[in-house]
Amino acid sequence: MKLGGFSGKVLFVDLSRRKIWRETLDPKLAAEFIGGFGICAKMACDLANSDVFDPRNPVIIGTGPLVGTNVPAASRLYAFTRLPANGAVGWGGGGGVTFACNLKFAGYDAAVITGRAEKPSIIKIEDDDVEICDAGDLWGLGINRTCEEIWKEYGEGGIIAIGQAGENLVRFSMAFVDRLSTIGRGGIGAVMGSKNLKAVFVRGTGEVEIADRKRYEELCSQLLDAIRSYPYTKEWQELGLLKSLPLVPKDVYLQIRKKRVACVSCPVGDKDVIDVGGEVYSTSALNLLTPVVMGMGDYRKAVKLTAALDDYGLDMFEFYGLLEFARELDRQGKLELDEEVDFTSLNSMLHWARMITFRQGAGNLLARGFAELEMRSGVKAKSVVKGMRAYVTPRGPLVWNLFGTMELGQIVDPRGPHVAAGGSPTYFAKRPVESFRKHLRRMGLDDAKIDEILSDGIRIGKLLCYSHIWFTILASLGICARAQINRFYSAELCAELYSAVTGINVSRKELMMRAKGVWRMLKLANLKTAEDIPPEDWFEDGFRDYVTGKPLSREDVERMIEEYYEEMGLSFGR
Repeated sequence: MKLGGFSGKVLFVDLSRRKIWRETLDPKLAAEFIGGFGICAKMACDLANSDVFDPRNPVIIGTGPLVGTNVPAASRLYAFTRLPANGAVGWGGGGGVTFACNLKFAGYDAAVITGRAEKPSIIKIEDDDVEICDAGDLWGLGINRTCEEIWKEYGEGGIIAIGQAGENLVRFSMAFVDRLSTIGRGGIGAVMGSKNLKAVFVRGTGEVEIADRKRYEELCSQLLDAIRSYPYTKEWQELGLLKSLPLVPKDVYLQIRKKRVACVSCPVGDKDVIDVGGEVYSTSALNLLTPVVMGMGDYRKAVKLTAALDDYGLDMFEFYGLLEFARELDRQGKLELDEEVDFTSLNSMLHWARMITFRQGAGNLLARGFAELEMRSGVKAKSVVKGMRAYVTPRGPLVWNLFGTMELGQIVDPRGPHVAAGGSPTYFAKRPVESFRKHLRRMGLDDAKIDEILSDGIRIGKLLCYSHIWFTILASLGICARAQINRFYSAELCAELYSAVTGINVSRKELMMRAKGVWRMLKLANLKTAEDIPPEDWFEDGFRDYVTGKPLSREDVERMIEEYYEEMGLSFGR
């Protein structure tokens, strides 16, 4: 059965045996698990049964059936593995820039990489021509130089690469797509480093077939019209994420920005090329948030720091969280640091970035992550969930004290804290309860279920269940989950697009049930590693009920967790 949207093949590369082969994608697998995220999750749950740095632990890279079409913002890429941060079968997702569509054009829905190369290597994919090539001259380079050298050698194409942090197995190192987009969190860069895999390059010359082109073109035309006519689209195109997070004054941003950069098919874009005093950096304005919040008031210094962290391949949130914890341990006499940690000093932050990346002095211990620091010191780190620093707490790095789906999701998500909980009106805004109805209808819920969720305030546990289902739909199709994009989509539209592109006819309810099945599978695969336990300091620091503003107790959050599991159909044994 030939499906539209899917390339129909999965590429396998065993680095240990230097063996390359292809397998046909089972159409039943494509239908049951939707695509991209769902299919990769299924393969990861089947294959990721080894320790994180065991050569048998796979890195599975894949993308959805809408990627490679001109469906707006359908360019997402997902990489699954067993994560160094906590041992979970988890993923890193990012904008696919040019890599995701090139993978599809080369003829592959996913690539499964196992083994460990004898020496630093790069996997080069050009349609049917796949090679494991020497990367000795790239080892030791940062992300930027690595990508520049690969493009110089191979020409245009998509790249997933690691920096020196991944090479040195820093447990919170990330991989980068086309040096712009991150595949984080959890340490996927370190898994690639453990395989001696510096990069994957792909260039494809094929195309994506569409099952029902007439219907597909009608849906795309309507969607593009909605985006063009939306009153804030032009502001998003001009300011990107600064529209929502004004970290730098608008006039300053427009002065230093050389150009905006977007993933293929994205109508908005969230990356920037910035000129700071004659030095040019590629980054996202969102990356300036943590240094600014932590005290680095000069945006120029924040830009230089984020560029350095990106080039090494370090997860900024973990970097800051670990340094904050290490500084506190040093003050308590539980850890001896060889240099002060000063969040206001660019030189101090660059020093610690180098120490951690190259595992020197106390940086060698920090490179092992929170679990190792906690074990050595006997002290529990604040706001750490499943081995990673939570994004959103009353103390930061993203400061917010109303407890919604982002906050609960940091506890119950299979891989731990991350920002892709599917979108929810509870994110960084206080909105009236009734304003949630429109969003919940877009997510595919009927009025009875909406009434249930909005009864007695907002039932965050139930709401998060459907946010996860919504995220799984978008991720499996390959659609960006950012609020600026997913606001134009609905579960109904996703089902229609999926049916028109693939020829697999599904209703909204069927698509939601398949997405729920994917998420349940991930939760079941991680029951042994999951610790759905809210940190004690969350209640000391003042998380509050989203609607009433009253302080939350541990019992309140535990009831939300139970409600989430019941709604997801996973309440047994709890």
